Parts: sequence; structure tokens; C-alpha cells
Amino acid sequence: MKKFMQGHSTEQPSSNTLNVNSKTHTDINVNIFIGFSIITPIILLVGFITYKKYRAAVLRKQIAKLEKIWHLDIRKRA
Repeated sequence: MKKFMQGHSTEQPSSNTLNVNSKTHTDINVNIFIGFSIITPIILLVGFITYKKYRAAVLRKQIAKLEKIWHLDIRKRA
């Protein structure tokens, strides 16, 4: 009976080892997918906010330049 159990016990770990490795690989893929699912919207949001601030700064510079030109034009006419 010992011989049968020893033979049987050597077969069990090898099949369990394969299952554990496949689960670990699947878990890693799921974790990577979840990580990208969280990080991607955050990066897009930060990029959108940064672009809006950049456009606002450019617009302020353009307005300041036009106001300066407008004031110079008034002084020349007067």
C-alpha cells in the first residue's frame, strides 16, 4: 500500500503545480489589465487638464497682444 501512495503522491504535485502556475499567469494578466484600466483614464484626464491650461495661457497672451496693439492704434489716431 505504501508503494501505491508514493506513486500517487508524486503525480499529484505535478498536476497541482501546473494549475498554480496557470492561475498565477492569469492573475498577473488580470492585474496588468486592471492597472492599465486605472492608469489610462488618469493619464488622459491629466493630459486634458494640462492642455486646457496651456490653451488658456495662449489665449491670455493673444488678448494681451491685441489690447496692446489696440492701445497703440488709439494713441496714433489721437
